[in-house]
Amino acid sequence: MIIAGLQKLSLVDFPGRVASTVFTGGCNLRCPFCHNSGLLEAPPAVMTPEEFFGFLSGRKGKIDGVCITGGEPCLQPDLCDFMKQIKTAGFAVKLDTNGCFPKHLEKALSQNVVDYVAVDVKNGPEQYAATTGTERFDTDNLLRSIELLLTSSVPFELRTTVVEPLHTAESVRSIRTMLEPLTARTGRKIPEYYLQPFVDRDSVPFAGLKAPEREKLAEYAEILAPVTEKIRIRG
Repeated sequence: MIIAGLQKLSLVDFPGRVASTVFTGGCNLRCPFCHNSGLLEAPPAVMTPEEFFGFLSGRKGKIDGVCITGGEPCLQPDLCDFMKQIKTAGFAVKLDTNGCFPKHLEKALSQNVVDYVAVDVKNGPEQYAATTGTERFDTDNLLRSIELLLTSSVPFELRTTVVEPLHTAESVRSIRTMLEPLTARTGRKIPEYYLQPFVDRDSVPFAGLKAPEREKLAEYAEILAPVTEKIRIRG
């Protein structure tokens, strides 16, 4: 388990809980708007798992959850064992993932080692490669991950970081079209969907990106509303 960063206290990363946030190293995507670009190439670990659990033992009564984010946590081969150990220590676990590794997610769900999942939906299928900085992107694994969550009892959310010029009303309609067969097949809408306006930072790999106006975000939320139980603009 490569622990590439640790935020000791977060009031926003894990809905309804006070948490610590673990950042894993490495990611299979290269999104041009990534806030954590320093984690993409699997940087050296800042602590060992043993050191982390030593830290965690001293946080009882101060936090009640751990958020695991990245990078992409599902690249870690011992992720489920790590989450199980957190649960055994008495803390809830949230997993942030890009949805590209449904087998890892399925294992976590089947072993009951995760309490909340957030899946990043980057864009509609036609725009996914450009939005993730990859040559091509097949959304099959992403859709499998979402379907696993729709058929499970684990609370989850989908979220899209909205960036100009990568997102348009047309691409957001494409997201809805991509999700419609899943909601129809499972008989369940996406319980929570969040649109997150892009915030520029020094760590973002590409310059010239910006957040849409609030009116556009509201328009995008309206487009996605038919496939969601709740859709909100976050931030």
